[in-house]
Amino acid sequence: MPTTVPIKLYRTTERANAAAKAAATEAGAGAAFGTRRLTAAGLVEELWELWGDGRALVRADERQVLMARAAAGCGAAETPGAPSVLAAFAAEHAAAFAEGIGRDGDGLAPLQRELVACLRSYYDDLSARNLIEPDAAAARLASMVAAGRLPVMEVAVLDFLDASEGLRSLLAALGARAEGAADLATVPPLPRDVQPSVLIAAGAAAMPELLLETIARDGGKAENTLVVSADPAGLLRVLGASLAAAGFQVALRGAVPWDATALGRAWECVRRLEEGSPHWLAAATDFAYNPLSGLDDRKAREINGRLRADRLLLAEDAAGILAAESRSYEALVRVVRAMARGESVPSDALEALSGIVGSAFPGALERAVERAALDRLRALVQTAEELGASSRALLPMLADATVRIEGSSDGEGPVCEIAGTAVLDSLAPKSWDTVVLADVSARTFGISEDLSALDGLAEALGLPREPSALRRQRSRFAAAGGAARRRFVLGVSRRDERGDESFPSFLLEEFASAQAQAEASRALVEGDGELAARWQRSDAARLGLPEPLATEARCAGEGALPQVLGVAFGPIASCEELSVPMRGRLRTLPLLRYLARTPEGLPVLSPSAIEQYLSCPYRWFVQSCLRPEGPDEEFGPRELGNFAHEVFAHFYDGLAGEGVRRVSAENIEALAPRLEALVDELARVQSERRLESRLVAANREERQQLAQLKRQLVRSLRLQAQMPAGYEPALCEHAIEVSDAVDYAGVRLRGRIDRVDVDAERGRFVIVDYKGASKGYASGLKEGDEPSLPQHVQGLIYAQALSRTGFGLACAGALYLGYRARGAKELLAGAYDGAAYDAGGLSSKNSEVAMNFSAYLDAIEALVAARLAELSEGAIPVSPSAPAACTYCPAYDCPGRLA
Repeated sequence: MPTTVPIKLYRTTERANAAAKAAATEAGAGAAFGTRRLTAAGLVEELWELWGDGRALVRADERQVLMARAAAGCGAAETPGAPSVLAAFAAEHAAAFAEGIGRDGDGLAPLQRELVACLRSYYDDLSARNLIEPDAAAARLASMVAAGRLPVMEVAVLDFLDASEGLRSLLAALGARAEGAADLATVPPLPRDVQPSVLIAAGAAAMPELLLETIARDGGKAENTLVVSADPAGLLRVLGASLAAAGFQVALRGAVPWDATALGRAWECVRRLEEGSPHWLAAATDFAYNPLSGLDDRKAREINGRLRADRLLLAEDAAGILAAESRSYEALVRVVRAMARGESVPSDALEALSGIVGSAFPGALERAVERAALDRLRALVQTAEELGASSRALLPMLADATVRIEGSSDGEGPVCEIAGTAVLDSLAPKSWDTVVLADVSARTFGISEDLSALDGLAEALGLPREPSALRRQRSRFAAAGGAARRRFVLGVSRRDERGDESFPSFLLEEFASAQAQAEASRALVEGDGELAARWQRSDAARLGLPEPLATEARCAGEGALPQVLGVAFGPIASCEELSVPMRGRLRTLPLLRYLARTPEGLPVLSPSAIEQYLSCPYRWFVQSCLRPEGPDEEFGPRELGNFAHEVFAHFYDGLAGEGVRRVSAENIEALAPRLEALVDELARVQSERRLESRLVAANREERQQLAQLKRQLVRSLRLQAQMPAGYEPALCEHAIEVSDAVDYAGVRLRGRIDRVDVDAERGRFVIVDYKGASKGYASGLKEGDEPSLPQHVQGLIYAQALSRTGFGLACAGALYLGYRARGAKELLAGAYDGAAYDAGGLSSKNSEVAMNFSAYLDAIEALVAARLAELSEGAIPVSPSAPAACTYCPAYDCPGRLA
């Protein structure tokens, strides 16, 4: 027979206290007396304090720190998050390990034996510190009950419990019985005075508007509302401002990952910079924009630009820049360095962070989140110091730590609390006017379990598995419904944040079925057969809900998008029809005013800009006028191409200075090594150049690309030795300035010609423009055809321009030289006069012009002039001439893209 007062066990302290309070207010005499209400952990703690062997029960933080210390010497536990998973496993199976299970290691894989050794190291450390796991303590208490050394007591389990093996042994020894909702077979229906409703959103983006409408626009009858979400902090960011504007006092309760807080993100940024992570640039930028940095947006953008504009900067350079601008960086780096060295964490650094958090976050809720994150850091530091453990053991713990948050905004209106799903374990019956489950999907209320290496270890050791996830989810769902006094709202999104199809949890079907049966029975009792029939019919289009629930369900789809955007979620009160803009024409913006112009008013353009305008005016406008390029110093095709131009210019200028007229078959073997040496020499001095005009290889892959470019340039030089013997390089990087007054097609030209080859004896010259590849650049003309505007006109424009500078020679061709060409046929393309320039198998016939070349240049200029006339009228239509015009266009959302 029991010798003590009856005990009732609840899942959480909140539920136990609520049950005691309810019992105290019951009408029945003595209802609150003669019964103790505890959690299972509280029962073990009380019994162990009275009947234990003198060891103290290990606390959660102590377990985390000591397990991290044990895992530091275990290769199998080196992955991030492993100490936390091992700590949970050690707490659950402490009783089994205390009995010596797995000590011999028979039948275990090497990895499993290493994990068992890690766990035993942890338990030995506990013993040395006079500590014991609650599970092991419960098992010892169970044996004491069996031996008659501990008095029998009457125990009832009122809730579903996640009981470890030791606790189950203790409850069995005490003869505990299950009562109430401890073992649900299905989800129960709601009481008659609670109204159910369902929110159906086409996608996750449409759900917030439905939630706000339910909370704030339903007559204001609810004095308090609970909204349960898998991401409470994220939902608060979306709804918080609108709820506050509606007069609600907004509260937040739940757990968020440490690295989802501003402090956690800043911590990770500093750690990466200190360790010299390959991703240090992203970390430095993230820190600059973090509210905790104390930098305004302008300063953050300035620092971001400085970091990205110089590829030679290192992590330590970025750290120095941030430390000079941010007080919080200095404080955080002291904490990170102390932990990396295993030293005591400076208390003044933590105090400095406390002051920074208080000033950086003026909002009460945001401040509560960051203070909770800082308190978590402090608690771990303090626990490590109390246990004499190295602070280095805290580093892997912070990587996957969670922060428990409770806070509320100022105000005296009705309360709306946004909480995580863990709150479902603590809900007391009839404790909220309205309970909203914001996401009743299989993702949030699922029964599938993620398996890990420890699940395999538990199976190999014959350890019992955790209780059924099905039972637990039913218990939590039932608790949510039981907590509602007036309304119980279920939210379902047909698609998740990524646009993937989302499926409702099985709990929704169970609830709908139970509710339908209950409502149909009530309707029949009241003689309303029609209503009973409606409850027995389902609506397949609305998740298979019973007809009354489906009819009353509130839905939102793409049509509700205007209400979803912004912070107000306001319905559309009125709309005004605007005139359809003429895309591609600036009518009110005089475009030429924003271009460089001569004193006479002529626009100044380069041949490359003209070619870009002709290929697609809109791309030219975005790329040349709006200039959306980022601050990053790149190592890409443009930089490699500029370097190739520089190499050839230096090379041919050097030959000219020595009196060497051209590269030929006779001297190529002597000149090829000189080109290789020149490439190496120019590569060495690149780091000393201005940031915007250099090629800097910062890693092994880029150095390999530079080596490949050198091979390509040498191969190109060997092919150039086969170019027509009469032509010699005369000018390299020849500039045409505005002061030269060279006009073309109604604009003033400014630019630089890569190379001009001259046949002085015959009075001819050829424009040579370097490109990576010459494929697609042929712009010849067959006999009898009329000239048309080719895709590439830059060389033709330079050819006409040079003729107008008093050069005194006739043009024989405008050619593009592909310096990455593998064979002679791929070397040259463009346009040339076959009678004056013998391509000699270096170009295809598609580049030969079968008419007077001077007349051909005039005809091309006339065609260009006709198109440029539209520029003065502000014409910038989306008109790509070929898919290649769209390939590198920065207007990614352009509806006229061809590629």
